[in-house]
Parts: sequence; C-alpha cells; structure tokens
Amino acid sequence: MMKRLIITLVLAGGLFALTGSAEAVKPVGEKPFINVTTSPSEVNLGMVPLFGVLDKPAALTVKVESNCAYGSIMMSATALKHSSGYSISAKRIFVQTYITEGYVSMDKPVMISKPQVGSNDVVVDIKVQADTRELAGKYTGSFTFTVIPPV
Repeated sequence: MMKRLIITLVLAGGLFALTGSAEAVKPVGEKPFINVTTSPSEVNLGMVPLFGVLDKPAALTVKVESNCAYGSIMMSATALKHSSGYSISAKRIFVQTYITEGYVSMDKPVMISKPQVGSNDVVVDIKVQADTRELAGKYTGSFTFTVIPPV
C-alpha cells in the first residue's frame, strides 16, 4: 500500500533594511528593491512505499529579482501539519542547494544562496523523512526566506 504526501507551502518572505552598500550599486535614480518569489506553490513528494522511507526530492525555485547587492538568503521551515492534527517536524525536512554539502535538516535556518548582485534563481531540492506510519494526504507548512543585508 502506498501513501501520498503532498505538501502545500505557505511562503513568507523577510527582508532586513537595505544598507548604504546597496545604495552604491543600484541604478541612478532608482530605489533599491529585492523581490523574492517561489515556484511551484505546492510540492508533491510522491508516495511512501510499504517498506521504506520516502526519498524523492521535489524542486522549489526561489526567484530573486533585485536591482542592488544583497547578502545571503536564509531559508527556514515550520512543521508540516495534517488536517487531523498530526505533524512532521522541521527537523525531518531536508533541503539541498548549490552551496550546501548534501541535504541539510531544516531544524534551524539554512543558507541557500551566497551574497549576490542583481537577479538570480536558486533551485532548492526538498525531501521529507517519512515512513509508512505517516498519515496520507495533504500537509501544510511554510518556508520563510530572509534576505540578509550586504556587508
């Protein structure tokens, strides 16, 4: 018997005030801005096998649009909650990007991007440690992306 886990993400973004160094690289006459969006809004992690652990990553693209320099981007997660009240802790959610060494637990914020100038996309692979004891169905949770000011 296979169980399907679908994670519906509520995405939140955080942004600290831009510092003077951001002012130095912005186009003349424009106010500095940073906009963070993600795609898709729902992550389907597939089925949990009868014997074994769910091990299928799902990709989430974090699109950063900016006209200035910014520091690292940090990603944090809440627990995933099922409508029955059952939850999967952030400790069992793992992410991997081009800068992590393998998959990293989301029990604390994870750096997903180094400092940049301008727009870029960051692909985040997400896996959840689940097994046959998990309830099938949709789980909801949120990821928060925090853009750190440049140094």
